[in-house]
Amino acid sequence: MPKILTQFSSHANTIADTFRAAFVKTRLGECTVEMTAPDESTRGGLFGLQHLTLKNPSGMAVVVGSVHAGEKRAELRTFALVAGVHEERFKQSPSFSEAEYAAFLAKAEPILAAFGLEVSVVAELPKARLSDAPDPLASSLPPGAARARLRTWVILFAILAVACGGLLWARQLLGP
Repeated sequence: MPKILTQFSSHANTIADTFRAAFVKTRLGECTVEMTAPDESTRGGLFGLQHLTLKNPSGMAVVVGSVHAGEKRAELRTFALVAGVHEERFKQSPSFSEAEYAAFLAKAEPILAAFGLEVSVVAELPKARLSDAPDPLASSLPPGAARARLRTWVILFAILAVACGGLLWARQLLGP
């Protein structure tokens, strides 16, 4: 049975399908062009980040951009940034030239813009912000489940306190 997609995930899949179709026969050196797509709900576009990758024949990939349909934006990386990441990860230069990559960007930008995405080309990776780190004290449970768990612990603690108090009272009553 096929999965039913939400509005945002359906839109993200349409972008990915169109992008893949436009680049189905395109190769940059040995690499194929790919784009991820969500399998299920993106929670109103909140978790709708998609990656544009170049995958080499061994299956290893390097991210060359991202699309966030919910935020109506796309970022493509410059050749210098992609080449630097490629060299760092694979210990070799990419199998494609700067001119081939420029042709890829020239073809990718209007396809993404046709979906109403604001397309930018970035020359450096964003710095991780402290606000991006998950809060170690925050519960990963939905609020209702978190309250139920807390209620369970309070009840267990109360039972334990009553049991300990009963044991102390019985010891006082019966003597040493």
